[in-house]
Amino acid sequence: MKSNYKRLGDFIRPSNEFNEGMEVKELLGISNNKYFQDSHTNTIGIDLQDYRIVRTGQFAYNRATTRNGDKISIALRQGNDCIVSPSYRIFQVIDETKLLSEYVMMWFRRPEFDRYARFKSHGSAHEFFEWDLMCEVEIPVPHITKQKEIVKEYNTIANRIVLNNQLIQKLEETAQAIYKQWFVDFDFPDENGKSYKSNDGEMEFNEELQKEIPKGWRVEKLGNFIESASKQHSFKKKELIFFNTSDILDGEFLHNIYSSVSKMPGQAKKKIQKDDILYSEIRPANKRYALVRIDADDYVVSTKLMVLRRINNNLSVYRIYYFLTEESFITILQQSAEGRSGTFPQVTFEEDLVWKKIIIADDRIEEIWEQYLSAHFSNLYQIKDENRVLLEMKSLLLSKLSIIEN
Repeated sequence: MKSNYKRLGDFIRPSNEFNEGMEVKELLGISNNKYFQDSHTNTIGIDLQDYRIVRTGQFAYNRATTRNGDKISIALRQGNDCIVSPSYRIFQVIDETKLLSEYVMMWFRRPEFDRYARFKSHGSAHEFFEWDLMCEVEIPVPHITKQKEIVKEYNTIANRIVLNNQLIQKLEETAQAIYKQWFVDFDFPDENGKSYKSNDGEMEFNEELQKEIPKGWRVEKLGNFIESASKQHSFKKKELIFFNTSDILDGEFLHNIYSSVSKMPGQAKKKIQKDDILYSEIRPANKRYALVRIDADDYVVSTKLMVLRRINNNLSVYRIYYFLTEESFITILQQSAEGRSGTFPQVTFEEDLVWKKIIIADDRIEEIWEQYLSAHFSNLYQIKDENRVLLEMKSLLLSKLSIIEN
């Protein structure tokens, strides 16, 4: 043990408070990403008095580490008191003037701690990281002033990420609201800045949609603007970055790890390029889609990801991407997929996308919408890029905990 490393068990004590009298109503679970979340437990017929109370400032963790993504689910409760499964273990720091709970939680967020907990877990059918093993964890304990400095620095970064995520959500909500107002309700601004349909703008009946649309607008099939990129089986590099449906979420790539071509699934031979749109065939409602932002001749994707490529310049890739990821359109796709037999709701380009109708506005509105989308994505990418840097800073700060001195 290094000079400033201490046994965690000397600073913590267990809590075995059960929910007698139903004092606490909120039942939560814990994600392996280290935060409390809504519980998926079916509580019908379950006596919640047998559940454990987690007070504000206490830790709770799931002892089971088997099939948990090589992580241990542990979190520090900073909101109101809640209850968790009776199989969880609850504990708290004895003296916050010697060891800060938030500092300890930083240690638990380190991937090295996950690996340690997984390695130390034992059992037959299921492996557990029991309370006695938690007490044997060794942690650097610098002076309390130093701990506060570290926690403050970490929280500054973490809070900025939270703020950025709120901004991203607001940008997306605003874009969706404008899209619905203009292209669904047809209340886009006319030449005088007034809402078109609400101010009796001229409409005409469209046979394909069987409804009225603004005069001068038209309807085309989506297949006029995109194609499903063909598979490619030859690669110049031996090490490539492979993406599956689980590796993209809400427009973002979740990793960039190189792996050998020989180790990839036999059919995983789709290459992607800048401005391609990746779209999950399985459960499209789960936001598994992304727009390729960079030239990447070493990216390949799973056969379960459609690679959609623009085939003419009449519509920008932003316009097409937003149409494909707009909530009402995804709902339609999901309903279509669920109508088919099979284990997973699945969509295909040939059956579900190529024939879908997209409303094209007149040149003036399309130009305004394109200008808005360009600004929208520019802001979005800037914030996401900042978050990427901040996340790297968080990881770096966590990694440096092991060498913290007084």
